Order: sequence, then structure tokens, then C-alpha cells
Amino acid sequence: MRRMNLLLVVLLVAVVSTTVLAQSKGIPVDIPGTGVHFFTYRYEGTTPPYDQINTIWANLSKVFGAWVDAGQDPSALTAKDVEIRTDAAGDVALYVKGQFIVEVDAYHAEQNKATKAQLAEKWAANLRKGIEVFVTLNKPIE
Repeated sequence: MRRMNLLLVVLLVAVVSTTVLAQSKGIPVDIPGTGVHFFTYRYEGTTPPYDQINTIWANLSKVFGAWVDAGQDPSALTAKDVEIRTDAAGDVALYVKGQFIVEVDAYHAEQNKATKAQLAEKWAANLRKGIEVFVTLNKPIE
């Protein structure tokens, strides 16, 4: 009986430790310069997805850079410029002024216990807030 209990304890520890090791990690992705948290980029394993996060920041920088180059008119970049697009294959992505920002994938939806469409709404709301803060902080002084 003791041997059976010990075996059960060892198996339980193995299952729990495997589950803990398989849990996702996350890196916060913010709207640069605003302090607004856009979403958490989740991943498993030991290699953080810095390239993917840098690509998201580069996509955002294209939008913000174009706004700055156009004269920083506060009405030229607003929360209304954030768009959620779903294609025929069911892929869901966020765009700002037509610029692709990020795809909302099934992995992130599952990690957030949401559908891709639900998660896209949450990320879009955060992105809208971040754009408002960015424009407020960077509009020309009147």
C-alpha cells in the first residue's frame, strides 16, 4: 500500500511539474512612449519572441511616423482609425489607418479564454486608448 501511495505521489508531482513547465509566459507589449499596455505576447519555451514584438512595434512606428511627417494634426490620427479585419479564412487582425499591426491568433485567444474576435475587440480597445494617449502627448503645442 505504501508503495502504491508513493507511486501515486511521484506521478502526481510529475504531472504537476509538466503542467507548470508547459504554462505560457508573456511579455507586455505597450504603445511606445505612452505607458499604455496593448496586450501580452504569450509564448512557451525558453526563447522570448522578441522578433515578433519588434515587428509589431515597427508596424506601429510606421503609423506614428507617418502622422508626425504629416504635421501631427490631432484629428489626423484618432482611436477611430483602429480597425479589426476578418478575412475569408477566419484570420483576424488589427490595422491602423490601413497599416497591418498584428494578427490575433488562435494561441493567444486560447490563452485568454476567448475567441479571436473577442480578443481582437480587447486588443483594439487598448490600441485605441494608446493612440489617444500618443496623440495627446505628441501634438504640437498651441
